[in-house]
Amino acid sequence: MTTEPQTILITGVTRRVGAHLAGHLLEAGHRVVGTYRHETDALHGLMERGLIALPLDLLERDRLTGFAQQLAMRVERLDLIVHNASIWHGDEDCVADPSLAMAMYTVHVTSPIELTEALQRTLPAPARDNGQASRQVVFLTDAHIDEGEPQHIHYIASKAAIEGSIRSLALRYAPHTRVNAIAPGLLMFHPSDDADYRRQRLARRLLPFEPGPEVVAQTIDYLMACPLINQAVIRLDTGRRWGN
Repeated sequence: MTTEPQTILITGVTRRVGAHLAGHLLEAGHRVVGTYRHETDALHGLMERGLIALPLDLLERDRLTGFAQQLAMRVERLDLIVHNASIWHGDEDCVADPSLAMAMYTVHVTSPIELTEALQRTLPAPARDNGQASRQVVFLTDAHIDEGEPQHIHYIASKAAIEGSIRSLALRYAPHTRVNAIAPGLLMFHPSDDADYRRQRLARRLLPFEPGPEVVAQTIDYLMACPLINQAVIRLDTGRRWGN
């Protein structure tokens, strides 16, 4: 990973992958800004370690430009944007309340694109004489885009939509900004997942273990260290036993 401290924005740092990634990057000496909708103990712990915490609800699209302006008053540069914030609703819930499906598309697709645009206007990424990008945008999508999820069609479709946008965004922002995606599969179980469920999920993988959120941090390190990677989708899925 680059040894020069970076200024990094991560959306959704109150729990799980977002919280771990923010802590990892703070530990590496970077300046990290994290967004949140609700305060948690994890958020308070990150703030004690130096996190700049700013409230942001991606469902409120009319506030994205204001957030970009607020961020520009706190930092003078922005090297990396990680779109981690996510919501999850099953298809049955979306049938009962169609607004839930639209909320997933807003949080996973529309708002991240519009926020990136607002940040590019408010904190422009400078061009470099050597042709290398001065900024990188990374979207967290989902490895199940390739596998399919019959009970979560709206969720997977929204993640696939943002993954499908990275090439267009990279074309728009080149050469000053790179755009990539990380697509995690099974990273960590929820405490409520019972032993049978865990065994069934692991049995479908070529590498049957629970990797944890550190693999996302390792992949971010890799993307930060290698200036050549652009328009890439990196799958973190431990492999799948197709047909099982």
